[in-house]
Amino acid sequence: MGTNKILNSSSFLPHQKPKKIIFMLHGYGDSADNFVHIANHLNQIELEVNYIALNAPFPIINYSLGRQWFDLYPNGIYISEAGSKEINIIRSEILTSIKLIEKNITQILDTYQLTYKDCFLVGFSQGGMMTFEFGNYFKEILGGLAILSGSIMSDELVNNIFLAKTPIFISHGNLDEVLPIKAFYSACDYLSKNKLRFESHMMDGDSHTISPEVIILLQKFIKKNV
Repeated sequence: MGTNKILNSSSFLPHQKPKKIIFMLHGYGDSADNFVHIANHLNQIELEVNYIALNAPFPIINYSLGRQWFDLYPNGIYISEAGSKEINIIRSEILTSIKLIEKNITQILDTYQLTYKDCFLVGFSQGGMMTFEFGNYFKEILGGLAILSGSIMSDELVNNIFLAKTPIFISHGNLDEVLPIKAFYSACDYLSKNKLRFESHMMDGDSHTISPEVIILLQKFIKKNV
């Protein structure tokens, strides 16, 4: 897929002239139409925020309703067992997704005459992985990044000075059966090692989900950083 297109999206737009935009990245096999409902729970009227859920660019074979930001099974091989050829496929698809996300964000911020610091990214599961990948790639300070039940795939040192100034929220359930809690601890170690600005929340009793308790914590994070 080329990067000159605009991703499909679903929106929750309670304000004609919002002060902030929250872009939402769904998980593997999900869609923007399904994920956008989280905005109703997350919304804080006084902050004057609009919400845009983006649809991942890649279809999933034999699953017409679901989308993916990158293939978990390149060449039919699961990502954890991928070799160099498969890793190159994954990296190429991640970069394509990043550039498409960037194009959407820039266009929408221009429409509302807002800056990148007025932009938050909230991603769940694979969307959480993409949230960090985007922040690590992008050369502007963002309002904030939220990684919900996701992971950080990189093991390279961060040299992006803009990411270093962007606040990060990360949460994970200790009963997550899709991405085990060790992914959370590994991500927190990585964020600490790179001296990034972050707050972390291990959610006792949560599985692979966005619980009401996570919503409350995320609301506080957003309010603190608007």
